[in-house]
Amino acid sequence: MNIKTDFIKAKKSLGQNFCIDDRIPNEIIKELAPNSDYCVWEIGPGKGALTKRLIETGADIHLFEIDTRMQEILENIVPKENITWGDFLELKQEKLPVSDKPLLICGNLPYYCGTPIIKRFLENGPTPARMVFLLQHEVSLKASVPVNHKEYSYLSVHTALFAKARLGHKYGPASFVPQPKIDSSVLILEPIQMSEEERQKRLKALKYISALFNQRRKMALSTLKKSYPNINWAERFSTLGIDEKARPENISPEQFMELFR
Repeated sequence: MNIKTDFIKAKKSLGQNFCIDDRIPNEIIKELAPNSDYCVWEIGPGKGALTKRLIETGADIHLFEIDTRMQEILENIVPKENITWGDFLELKQEKLPVSDKPLLICGNLPYYCGTPIIKRFLENGPTPARMVFLLQHEVSLKASVPVNHKEYSYLSVHTALFAKARLGHKYGPASFVPQPKIDSSVLILEPIQMSEEERQKRLKALKYISALFNQRRKMALSTLKKSYPNINWAERFSTLGIDEKARPENISPEQFMELFR
């Protein structure tokens, strides 16, 4: 059955920008590398442009979509029991579907919720083999840059503590309808497999790291001495070879983890 999709206009309230550039699903499929051995979750399938490509790979597919106007379109691509409707960020962990296959996750994420969705997976799981998302370029860049890069931020450290991140290609506004005012780019994440104990250690460290980046122009050592005076931070900096004048953007994720263990 051929269903016309042109009549469905993007909702600004949902941050929708429909992809019209075949290069984007091509890149996502290439980086995700799905096949019949995997279960793929697609978040925000919209009109199903990427979904149709995923089906061709033979992977098990489950969709998460907030816009019920897409119901007829998506149920014509996958069985209705393979679709969860509603806001993904409000979906309780125990309500997520279960599969006996390794998990892959992908999607063209609205700019307003891209970072929270990624943080949810990295902090709470489930832990997939790979995640590939199209995001606002600034977000993808910050999530993937190394220490001492001018865009290195709390998001850079947060991502690095839970995954290996890599920046894909950048796409301009003309790749979408309606055209956004900013560029987008693909972010590839390979989550680090870790014990729950290790995950909790990293989450604990993030509380300190967040406080430092809230005052990113100040020297990290002086901030820590003022905020947590009962710890000998100068000794820790010396042991780890961190310059006493270092600002947060000069400290690597690995050094942060040792600093706050």
